[in-house]
Amino acid sequence: MRILVCGAHGFVGRHISHRLQQAGHEIVYGVHQFSDGGTAQHNELLIGYHKDTSTSIWEKRFAALAASGKIDIVINAVGILTASNTASFAAIHRDTPIALFQAASDAGVRGILQISALGPDDSTLSQTASASQELSSYLQTKRDTDQYLSQLNCTNLILRPSLIVGMDGGSSQLFRSLASMPVIALPGKGEQALQPVHIDDLCRCVEKWVEEVANNTAACHQIICAVGPSPMTYRDMLTNYRQAMRLAPSWFIPVPMPIMRVSAELARFLPQKVFAPETLRMLEQGNTADAAQFIDYLGQAPKGAKDWFSDNDTANLAAAAIATWSTILFRLVLAFLWIATGIISLCIYPHQESAHLLSQVGISSVYTMPILYAASGLDLSIGIATITHRSRRLWLAQLLVIFMYSIIIGVCLPEFLIHPFGPILKNIPILAILLVLIGGEKK
Repeated sequence: MRILVCGAHGFVGRHISHRLQQAGHEIVYGVHQFSDGGTAQHNELLIGYHKDTSTSIWEKRFAALAASGKIDIVINAVGILTASNTASFAAIHRDTPIALFQAASDAGVRGILQISALGPDDSTLSQTASASQELSSYLQTKRDTDQYLSQLNCTNLILRPSLIVGMDGGSSQLFRSLASMPVIALPGKGEQALQPVHIDDLCRCVEKWVEEVANNTAACHQIICAVGPSPMTYRDMLTNYRQAMRLAPSWFIPVPMPIMRVSAELARFLPQKVFAPETLRMLEQGNTADAAQFIDYLGQAPKGAKDWFSDNDTANLAAAAIATWSTILFRLVLAFLWIATGIISLCIYPHQESAHLLSQVGISSVYTMPILYAASGLDLSIGIATITHRSRRLWLAQLLVIFMYSIIIGVCLPEFLIHPFGPILKNIPILAILLVLIGGEKK
């Protein structure tokens, strides 16, 4: 079978493509950016998900693809968690997929698979969710596309997964990082209902459906909720992640939901795409469904929490999770150190005392204030850059500055070496933090 996978570079699309390729199918990779950033690789198709909303665009694509072999199946695994001015939920979740599906149906493909999302309208737990709840923009645009697809004559499957667990999944990595913290903040009491599904089970389901389409045994229209074997609370999910990493029990601290909502709004300005008002709202609404249909379709129970990761993954999981938040913590600590030092030297500590210290280093009184202002400005600049412009060069520069300060003070003011508060000795852990940051920088 020749299969077009849209979103082939994403977490779900990447795993589905690999699974189907291993099964012997030919994959056409629908991507928003070529693998090498500029030139199309073998079987790559460049797609502008935010703007390819016209059926005619897709009709031309299918006609061009037919020159090297007809597309048998189309799989849409494209999705975003946060919208922007250039990438809206309406365009990416609804308008472009609808145009794609209509053109695919007109081109005579044998099957279409839509990776949708589980929502409160799929829940059987009336205590935590209700079908009458207003859907988020993320979910509503998914539902609009689901409805359109279900009305086409082409054979189709709509998969609605809960949170997807996997080593390289963005949300899974975030939750593992949160779970690895010694103190874990919970939204409310952390009692939101979830039913995470492993990426392997999702791919197994897709592979089985593709085989059914190939054998002409697939049902015309199906909607399957892809969920784990049983529901769990948000707190239980983090506990399961922590146990998978073989970490000791942590402290959980409930955070009132109003504070969480404000935090979600502010998080939109951070370099991440998981924690946002939309995702928090979906978490509050619940994310569960009856697993019986999914189990029946797979022919086996999906992976439970104890089977999410193998024992061989434990060390890597814990190291990666802790490194995520510890790196951020190290940067914040360093930024605070430099900025606080600059402010104290410039505005709080008596200038005459600073001048006395500088004179002991051998600096003439003529240059005392200019050097004091320059040093304070340097500290402030380094502190701000630590937050805004992380780089290997910045860490090396800080290491050099601290090393030079320590040498000068150690030689010219040796009394500080045996000071009971250890002002020079405390540079050692700071240097250790910088070495960790230098070692962790990637090309």
